[in-house]
Amino acid sequence: MPDTMREMEETKRKLDTSHTRKGLVLLTISYTAIATLIAASILNFLLGLLIAIADLVGIVGGLLIVIGRDSFGRAHSRNTILSVLFFIISIVTITTGKILFGATLVLSQIPNGTITYGNTTSSTVNPHLISYIASMMAAALAGLGIVFLTYALHRKTGRIILSISYITFLTLTILMTALVLQGFEIRSSITLDLSSLQEMRYQYEIIQLLTIIPTLAFAFSFYLALRRINRREIPESNRTENLAPHSENSNRLRPLSSNISK
Repeated sequence: MPDTMREMEETKRKLDTSHTRKGLVLLTISYTAIATLIAASILNFLLGLLIAIADLVGIVGGLLIVIGRDSFGRAHSRNTILSVLFFIISIVTITTGKILFGATLVLSQIPNGTITYGNTTSSTVNPHLISYIASMMAAALAGLGIVFLTYALHRKTGRIILSISYITFLTLTILMTALVLQGFEIRSSITLDLSSLQEMRYQYEIIQLLTIIPTLAFAFSFYLALRRINRREIPESNRTENLAPHSENSNRLRPLSSNISK
């Protein structure tokens, strides 16, 4: 019975390791492709549409890591669950933002841009403001999900790379959102300044190119976790397997040494 349980645990561990390894490979490929497509989309907008395909590949990789979480310890298992929660909240946030965007867009069509409640009057909110702020919040939550997904699989160096990548990604996302909202303000003003809009577009494209840096850093962090698995550093049971032959050999040598002393 103990042997059967041990075999079942070994089979489960190998299956979890296989799922996690495949997930990390897909995530590494996905984020490397996204970085490449971001650069290519500056030259050709249609190439940017392929980012959605790369995102789907990344989602599949993330799901494989979640499926194979059990054999990599409690910390990793807990973090992957938190990662899933962050992604779910991110989806809810972006969906809520789209709904509010549609509602405020309809309300903004009211003459003079006002809504009357009894004897009071209030101005409608800019629908684009709601949409882009919701998108920024969703991106921040999704970024946290990416960090937590593999955080426990890393040593100190990998964790630092993940943290810096997220901070950089969040900063660039905030800057791009601010530029877009500022552009909407200029377009809605009485005097349209085309030169200012052109300058903002140029700045936006530069910041968009800079997002390649954290994207490639995320891809590199996934590769580091994959390398630890390939080197059998994780899961922990691999270490005990590698040490087992040495302990067996030492146990065999002990009787010989004791006989010699006698």
